[in-house]
Amino acid sequence: MTSGSVVAGREIGRVEFGPDDLRTVREFVRAVAVERIPDRADNAVLAVYEVAVNSIVHGGGHGLLRIDETPGSLVFTVEDDDGTGSAPRLSEVDALSTSGRGLLIAQCLSDELTIESGASRTRVGVHLYLAS
Repeated sequence: MTSGSVVAGREIGRVEFGPDDLRTVREFVRAVAVERIPDRADNAVLAVYEVAVNSIVHGGGHGLLRIDETPGSLVFTVEDDDGTGSAPRLSEVDALSTSGRGLLIAQCLSDELTIESGASRTRVGVHLYLAS
């Protein structure tokens, strides 16, 4: 995971979402990923889903997913109005915990996870490299 700027590229699409729209988020990610990185479509869907859920739970109840294609990767950026005022971070999870693994899962399934956090906005980028 790196902190810093979420890389922008050619925008493929975007979707606003709330608690009732997670299926739409998964379907949108799958449609794009199957076309461009078919062998990693499941990774993309689960990683972005985990970040989107975090956005709903910790970021004011709704968010925006934007998908960009850069020369070497697909970047799935989830942006929200940060409801907590603190930057999301990876942390160790107790084996008995039933939550707290979303960013860890996203990091494990992606090639890079970037986080930008300001006073009122948070962006998490899930980067998956394109086959060369």
